[in-house]
Formats: sequence, C-alpha cells, structure tokens
Amino acid sequence: MFTNKSYRKTTILLIIFLLFLNGIGVYGEGMFTDIDTNHWAYDYVEKVVDLGLMDGYDDATFRPNEVVNTADALVYVTRLFNIPKEEVQRMRERYYNLLNRYELSEIRKDGLAIALSKGLVTEKFVENNLFVKGKIRTATKVELSIYIAKALGIVEEEGEVFVFFYKDTDNIPEGARPYIKFLIDNGILDAKGDGEGKFNPGQPIIRSVLAKMLCLSHSKIDRNPVDIPETPVEEPIETPIEKPIVEDKDQLVGIIVGKIDKFIFINSGQRVDSYTFDKEASITIDGNDATFQDLQQGMNIKAVVSEGNILKSLTVDSSKEIFTGTISKIYLGTISSMVVDLDDGDTKTFHISKETEVFINGKESYFYSLREGDRAKVEAFDNLALSIAGESKDGKVAGVIKDRIFDEEYIILVEREDKTTYEYLLKENLLVNRNFNGVSIKELRRGDEVVLSLSEGEVDTIEAKSVPGEDEGYIQEILISKEPKLTILNSSGELVDYYISQEALIKIDKEIKGIYDLRLDYFAKLKLESDEIVNIEIEK
Repeated sequence: MFTNKSYRKTTILLIIFLLFLNGIGVYGEGMFTDIDTNHWAYDYVEKVVDLGLMDGYDDATFRPNEVVNTADALVYVTRLFNIPKEEVQRMRERYYNLLNRYELSEIRKDGLAIALSKGLVTEKFVENNLFVKGKIRTATKVELSIYIAKALGIVEEEGEVFVFFYKDTDNIPEGARPYIKFLIDNGILDAKGDGEGKFNPGQPIIRSVLAKMLCLSHSKIDRNPVDIPETPVEEPIETPIEKPIVEDKDQLVGIIVGKIDKFIFINSGQRVDSYTFDKEASITIDGNDATFQDLQQGMNIKAVVSEGNILKSLTVDSSKEIFTGTISKIYLGTISSMVVDLDDGDTKTFHISKETEVFINGKESYFYSLREGDRAKVEAFDNLALSIAGESKDGKVAGVIKDRIFDEEYIILVEREDKTTYEYLLKENLLVNRNFNGVSIKELRRGDEVVLSLSEGEVDTIEAKSVPGEDEGYIQEILISKEPKLTILNSSGELVDYYISQEALIKIDKEIKGIYDLRLDYFAKLKLESDEIVNIEIEK
C-alpha cells in the first residue's frame, strides 16, 4: 500500500515521465518539408503547431510565406482562449443567422463565433468588412495587432498619449495605437519596426509572422489570464471603475462541489480548490453542530482558512439573499464576476462560479450571454451568485400570455420556459401579428403563444399564435359588449371566462343561431383558439 505522500510522488513522477516520452515523439522529428531549423521562424512555428494554435498542410508543408486571410487569422487567435467544444457550439448557435449568411468552413465559423462572443470583432464588422468582392479579405498587421491585444485582455488608460519611433507612425490609425503600444510593452511587437524602421500597418500578414506573434502571446496569456468583456465594442475598452472581487486569504465563501477521503472541494467563484480540516476545526450547519460526514455537495459555506488550505472552521448557511438591479459591468475569463447597480441605490459585485444557474428571459442560459444594461434578479450567498434571472434589454422572449391588463395602459403577463411570469408594458402603436395577420393589441388573447422582440428594454414587435382547445359546461353568465364574453361552470367545477369571436359559429339543436339566442344553464360544448370561442354547440 502507498502512503499519501509516496502515492503523490509516484503519480507526479509518472506524469513527468509520460510527458517526457511525449516530448521525444514531438521534437525528435522534422515537422515540415519547407521550413528547416535555419529558418528565422522555425522555433516559433514548432511551438505554435505543438500547442495546437496553428496547423500545417496535408502535403507536410507549413508555407511560412503564405498570406493569411482575416477569417483564418481569427481562427488562430481565438485558439488562445482554449474554449471547450460545447461552449463553442453554444456561441455558434447564438450567431447562427449571421454565420450562415456566408459560405464558410466549420472551422472558420467556430473562430468567428468565438471572436464575436469575446469582443474581438463585431457583427457590423463581419457584415461590412470580412469580404471584399465576394472573397475573404487579407488580414493586415494592424488588425492582427488589435485582435491579439484584445485576446490578451488590454486595459487602456484614459487620455494616454502614445509615442512611437516608427518612420510611418502617421499611417497608424489613431484608434489602433493603444493596442500596438500594449503589444510593444509586452514584447510581442518590436518598437524599432522592420529593417527600415517602419511599422507597415497595412502590410498583409504571412503565416511565419503570425506564428511568432501567437507564440509570444501564448507565453503572456499563461501569466496573464484572459479577462475581457464579452460584449463586442466599437471603441477601445475603458478601464473598469471597479475590479473583480479580491479573495480574502483568511476568509472563504463558496459552494461544496465534492468530497474525496479527508479532502473537501470548494468553489469560491475565484477557483475550485481542495481543503482539509484542522484537528480542532468546528463545523456547523444552520447553527447546529455537525461533522465532516454531514457535509454535502451543493451546500453554501463560510470558512476560516489558514496556510496550506487548512480549514479552522466551517459554517453551512442555507439562507439566501435576493438582489434586483441593472448589470453595469461584466468580467469574463478565469475569474468571472459582475457588478449590479441595485434598485435601492447601492452597488454590489458578485462572484460567478460554474455552479451559478443563469436564466435569461425565463430560458436557461449562460453567464456570457448576459449584457451590461440587462435587468437581473440575483439569488446570492454573501458575494457568491447562486442563480441569476436576467431580463435582456435586447433580444427575443418566447412564452404564453397568462393575463392581459388593458385599462389605462396595455400590459401583458407572459409565462416563460422556466414558468416564471414577467410583466411587459406595450406601446399603443405596437406592431402585432397574430396567426400571420396584422392585428391590434386588443386582439391578443390569454393562452396565445408569443415571441416578443425587445430593443432597449421595450417591446418592438409581437408574433402571436392562438392555441386550439376545447371546454364544456353550463352557461353561468353572458356579457354582450364590444368584446362579448361567456362564463361557464366546467366539469372541474371552475368558473371560466371566454371571449366570443365575432365570427363564432353558434348552433342550438343543430340550428345556426346568434349570441342573443344563448340562455343561462344551457350546456355548451366549446371549441377554442386560446381563450376565444370560435364554435358553440348546444343541445337543449
């Protein structure tokens, strides 16, 4: 039997040995037929291919002098993020309509989806600048510099003046200068320029130059985890007013995500780490003394931690707080968090963990799909967000109308996928289509399936579809008005109101009659479209 220490040492040595063997297989052979060890970019190419950031060709060539187009440049740059396939697929679904307008390979669609989600480019850029005369545009040195600087998480200083020593500095666009300065400071670009002292902003990028920039960028991204806003921005990223939460080394707030042997794993929103208990450590659950065996996955905890990840005390608290407000800042990356301007005038920053549940417009979603300016209801434990119910200011909402309030204002209550109900205020001149026909707001009915299009928090359009149904019961009340109604006592013993369509077919003893021929206590069989009667059958 191995002791814990000997087991760990043996495991580490085994891993190192396997990595060593793997290294022999990779580096012991020449990689490509058209680039040898004497080429200036050989080491960079070898490294980026080994890391999976770039690929060679099927004919065993790398083609170091081949020009790179913009779509492929984005494919290679976005590999720096190392995003799981499942998440890439979700990003592609989000930009499905845009990506499928163009004839692009699956790999290029992946790269563009990540670049859009991470703010490297915008939808407007893809629509207006990706193609020239039907062909993907060649990538230039200046645009590649911007992509890489954004991927590395550039943060600009307001009002900063940028001084370069390039002979062609005047040719560098003003908006690109912060990104170039950032790459110079990080050793990715040469401050002296080429052999003639020029930067050459419009110069097409070739594969060997791209390999060098990616190689140097990867070494920086290892030390500086990516943390950039997801929302695409047209202007340079502003310096955040508030930084993500810094963890107190002595205090720990988080969620239990697992237990193995004497170790407990806790997600603090900053990271998942393993901890052990001090011999004298106290454990309480909702104020009651407890033991290590009582701790379960999913519990919210507060703990005091000493050096070496030793827990001095741990308290499980089932209580949760609810906060509502508007999202003002979102931080994505290794450590994700968001800042919410609360309705009571205060501001609060929340950690986001992998266990945080996110719903947007009543539909299960992902943290990176939230936007600054969205409304949010946050269920939190201390500063750790347990769940976020977001209401987007832009986008689409699908659901069923549960009620409508048409008094002084037009309000509909919509039940969404997660069974939550949200109130939407409608403009009087709103464009409404119901069953593919343009109608007024008043023709919307309870039970209609609807898709609302939102812009800046307001409903722009509604696509509604009635839902066929049936009911039957004894007539209890008849209201004859501009919107006639019928109340029945159905077989479930419920009193239910239904509107009567102006075109409703009414039959009494198989004869066609009108609304004025209806009487109380008649037994009526109803055919419905949502909560509107389209057919009444009565047998006396």
